[in-house]
Amino acid sequence: MSTIILNGSPKGKNGNSEIFIKQFLKGMKTPCEVKCISKENPSTLAEYVKGFDTIILALPLYIHSMPGVTMRFIEHLEPAETSENKSIGFILQGGFPESCQYKYVERYFGSLSKELNRNYLGTVIKGNSANIHGMPSFMKRKLFTVLESLGEIYERTHTFDKAIIESLKRPYEFSGFDLKIMKFVTKIGLVNSMWNKSLKQNGAFDKNLDKPFLQKN
Repeated sequence: MSTIILNGSPKGKNGNSEIFIKQFLKGMKTPCEVKCISKENPSTLAEYVKGFDTIILALPLYIHSMPGVTMRFIEHLEPAETSENKSIGFILQGGFPESCQYKYVERYFGSLSKELNRNYLGTVIKGNSANIHGMPSFMKRKLFTVLESLGEIYERTHTFDKAIIESLKRPYEFSGFDLKIMKFVTKIGLVNSMWNKSLKQNGAFDKNLDKPFLQKN
């Protein structure tokens, strides 16, 4: 059964989605085709993927929203003529550590699968991944091993392993001691350190409290 993986990040091969895809492919003996949505014409790509049994879409979540390039591509997709041997699955990663932040997009993907007349493989969700590209190797080793296993099982069974999906979702929501720790690191500013660094690099830090939509002409 043929599979195509679509990188839905506007950063293409320079984003975290590409890292996830590469680790997924490491688990497969026969690598499948990969295309970056941002590099393709959406209507042409939508027509091209019709020829594949399975579409796997890997993408980031930006403040509860999909990238615009991915949304535009999805609008060009058409339902499969038959659902037999036709599937679609999603690999979603983002900065929010709690997977509950991704639940609305996950529900949408389930509905989208039905609209496209494709069997729903599920949505793999991994939070706290915004800085995965900058982490030292020892901090990524466990995640990479799990992603390789996900790819190996997919190639063998043509499904997303449910146990792996559930393990990557943790934590679903902070509570108890974990919640106290998160409140503490938020209070002292550690949570925003990476974000603030990015704002400074782009000369926008001094505008981070601006409210342009509240300003009157």
